[in-house]
Amino acid sequence: MMRFAIDTCSLIALQYSGYLEVTFKNANLIITKKILSELEEMGNFSDDDSSAAREVLKSVQKMIILETQPKSTGEEELIEVALQSKCDFIVSDDIRAASKLCTTSIPVIFSTHLLYYLYRMTIISKDEGLIALEKMRNKRSWKKNLIYIVGIQLFK
Repeated sequence: MMRFAIDTCSLIALQYSGYLEVTFKNANLIITKKILSELEEMGNFSDDDSSAAREVLKSVQKMIILETQPKSTGEEELIEVALQSKCDFIVSDDIRAASKLCTTSIPVIFSTHLLYYLYRMTIISKDEGLIALEKMRNKRSWKKNLIYIVGIQLFK
């Protein structure tokens, strides 16, 4: 099974897609304690992202949680975890963190790539993937940003 070191934003987006549980069954998702903490903090509010974070936390036992040396961001810790765990990819929807994440030899992808992965594995159909992508876009307020555009391009 493929191994993905994944950040908070990507977990929230996958929860919105409706395919987070399916992803758990078909990939190993690895997070850090900092990302777990970010989800817990996010879950304390009363908006849609908070609700999604609480849903992700209900499935925390389906993820691999690794401890790292404390870093300033979850993404920096993801690099360490990805290298330690020999992950196939780092998944991050934090475009601002891309420059840090791209300093490693492990490819960096968006959450939309995980939908495409499920499609390529014939776990979901193309239409299901595109509908899930629209759900992610609407809930994450992506409009026509890079993450959404990449997702559309993958399914073309």
